[in-house]
Amino acid sequence: LQDFKLEFGHHQGRTSSVWHGGTATIAQSPGEEVWGLVWKMNMSNLSSLDKQEGVEDGIYVPIEVNVCTEAGKVLTCRSYQMKDYVCGPPSPQYKKV
Repeated sequence: LQDFKLEFGHHQGRTSSVWHGGTATIAQSPGEEVWGLVWKMNMSNLSSLDKQEGVEDGIYVPIEVNVCTEAGKVLTCRSYQMKDYVCGPPSPQYKKV
């Protein structure tokens, strides 16, 4: 993902009692890139994924991004950005992964 960077943070500066640390988000940053995975999903699962990512609670907002594969193919993908976050260290769960 070109022109983005990976960040960790706390929504509205509040530490999650579940994660005990920052959760991931992406932020626009010209010249940087984020490496990751692209998952193919059925559109019928979209509302479930949005719920898991906290969209209805206003924690994350879905965004459409163009991802370039190692083979040079450009894919239009859905990603999520945390709203109103304060940067912080990643949670222990993220560190393990």
